[in-house]
Amino acid sequence: MFQKVLLLCFILTWMTYDVHGCSCFGFQHPQSQFCSADYVFYGKVIKETLIPGPPDDTANNFAIWKYTFSIIFKMKGVTEGFGQEVVVETRGNGALCGVRFTVGKSYILMGRTGSDGKKSIGLCNYIRQLSSLSPYQTFYMFTRGFNSYNLNCRRRCNKIDQDSRGCKYEAGKNDKLNICLAKNALCKRERRRCRWVNNETC
Repeated sequence: MFQKVLLLCFILTWMTYDVHGCSCFGFQHPQSQFCSADYVFYGKVIKETLIPGPPDDTANNFAIWKYTFSIIFKMKGVTEGFGQEVVVETRGNGALCGVRFTVGKSYILMGRTGSDGKKSIGLCNYIRQLSSLSPYQTFYMFTRGFNSYNLNCRRRCNKIDQDSRGCKYEAGKNDKLNICLAKNALCKRERRRCRWVNNETC
């Protein structure tokens, strides 16, 4: 009997955490997020649709928001071209890492694509407006040459963490050094190894 009660308490605790808490791991470098994302694009929100859950789902825990974006610039994992539409889904409740967008505004998204081909986004993914990017970040994201996230991800400069030899970065910290590296530095492959460039001021 005691074991059954204990198991029930555990299940209820897990369900409560799942429904009421969205937890993200640290402050990741944008290049790391670019490398791990299934898709990356810059687009304008043109439509918002709520797919409701059951009638008693007043908190939208089982609801889905669908956002239709018009592509402005595609960077990775998107076949649609300029002006074409892409639908991105997110959970209906912010406590489940769902995110709301404003129709008429434009965003840079780095998200996941499911086995069914549906694109999803959440609070823990990279979501930014272009105006918030530094000049370095804008260049790294919107180009494909030697000094770009795109090429250096494909050249396997994707290990950007505290154990990295050339691109050390402590994702759990949101300190001055991390912010500087995120805004200015690129983990670039040079002479068969990946190392920070443009990090002199950090």
